[in-house]
Amino acid sequence: MIRLFVIEDHPVIVTGLRNLFRPSRDEIEIIGSASNVDDAIIHADAAAFDIFLLDLWLPDSHPLLNVKKLKDGFHGKPIVIFTSEESSSWQRKMFEAGVMAYLLKSTNKSEIKTTLEKVMKGQIVFSGLVEPDYEKKLAAVLSGQTYHLTPNQQELVILLSSGLTQQQIADKKMTSVSTVEKTLKLIRDKCDAKNNAELVKILLEKGII
Repeated sequence: MIRLFVIEDHPVIVTGLRNLFRPSRDEIEIIGSASNVDDAIIHADAAAFDIFLLDLWLPDSHPLLNVKKLKDGFHGKPIVIFTSEESSSWQRKMFEAGVMAYLLKSTNKSEIKTTLEKVMKGQIVFSGLVEPDYEKKLAAVLSGQTYHLTPNQQELVILLSSGLTQQQIADKKMTSVSTVEKTLKLIRDKCDAKNNAELVKILLEKGII
């Protein structure tokens, strides 16, 4: 299930998304919404959603500042722009700001779902919106390659860094201890860490958590 928190000042758009995606059918759920970033920061529960779906143009705010606020307030949560703005310059700016994907509101349901699924896997999706060579080069820089984590992996490591045991993490994530350990081992191997303590230290130093 992909859980979205939508930041959009037009209620009809939010309603449209709720009608477009049904959890039982599409594995996509709108779990919350806000009309501006400041309200989202106050009301959004980081543990309850996976991705921010953010309108580029919100009243009395600047797109780049909105992205910065969300990245500062919800470190590691992917941001996907959902907008009618087709300007290549804004697509580039959002790409450079660390947004994971840029979707036009005219995009069909299938492409929206595919993009969200890719973002959940940690992929940056700007295909066709910026030059392919530039996208490939900058995506490598933004992701940090070796140290890039998927949203699920990042949430798990944040819980670990907060002092929770693997059993407590498993209970919180409603999964098995075995699954938690397998995921941690995968991350340790990816980051060349000998143990969980070293893993947390590396990711803190790299600014990943």
